[in-house]
Amino acid sequence: MLAVSRRGFLLQGGAVTAAAMIAGPASAAKLKFPPGIQLWTVKDDMARDPEGTLKALGKMGYKRVEAAGWYGRTPQQYKAMIKAAGLDCVSAHYGLKDLIDDTEGKLAFARDVGVKYVVASSPAPPKALDPAKPWPVAVAEAMNLETWRSNAAAMEKIGARARELGLRFGYHNHSAELLDYEGVMPLAEIVRITNPKNVALELDIGWVAAAGYDPVTIIKRFAPRIELLHIKDQLSPERVPGKMIADDRTTVIGQGTIDWKATFRALRGSPVHSYFVEQEDPFTEPALDAARKSLAYMRSLSI
Repeated sequence: MLAVSRRGFLLQGGAVTAAAMIAGPASAAKLKFPPGIQLWTVKDDMARDPEGTLKALGKMGYKRVEAAGWYGRTPQQYKAMIKAAGLDCVSAHYGLKDLIDDTEGKLAFARDVGVKYVVASSPAPPKALDPAKPWPVAVAEAMNLETWRSNAAAMEKIGARARELGLRFGYHNHSAELLDYEGVMPLAEIVRITNPKNVALELDIGWVAAAGYDPVTIIKRFAPRIELLHIKDQLSPERVPGKMIADDRTTVIGQGTIDWKATFRALRGSPVHSYFVEQEDPFTEPALDAARKSLAYMRSLSI
């Protein structure tokens, strides 16, 4: 994807326990979850025809979705669209700054849609991003260890309020969270500062690889906090831990460089509730066609 458009959108505005929501034990012989998709994958289709796009995803065989914007619908209208498509909107993304600025409003909207998780999709940098740089690089440079810690403190506060409202709060990583800031990995600092009762992790496997890591390494380190997954495949085989890959284009799941069988084996024992397939711009084929192929691959893994 050209990350700028989504990240800019999410940054600028755009008590249930994990155990109670787990669809099946991740420690079983195979991970078995209803297939899900992050709706940013089909954002252009959603902008043109949200009702039709959701129905198309349901007919493909997707069962769960994660929202990335509400397309001008009220909670009741969005919930009705989801139901008509035979889907379950399990989770919703907001930029962390949006959640900090309007915690009550954002959480209430998501609650009324019927989601289980509200996820901060990106951090809240303390200054404007450099528009001349790719979004992942600009975010990484805008943050420092102090601001990562203040972001974590904000997550803890939002997560506690979400729990009071019967929601589960999570944080979604990009590559910056796995870089080195004064000898500290921000993702580790988020985990250290926040209470597991209030903050879960939504681990984006593709962005883990984009930070130069074998996903298995990161999964093993943070497994107890991982409750949601973004299933995203990277084209580039480049891996130097803590160094962002030069080419972070994504592709259909199974057509990239990530070892998905090893990834899911590593997840056994973690409290995973749902996964969401995601592919980002630029696409080499219509996004709905790519989503269909990704689903076929996931089914071939018997997940």
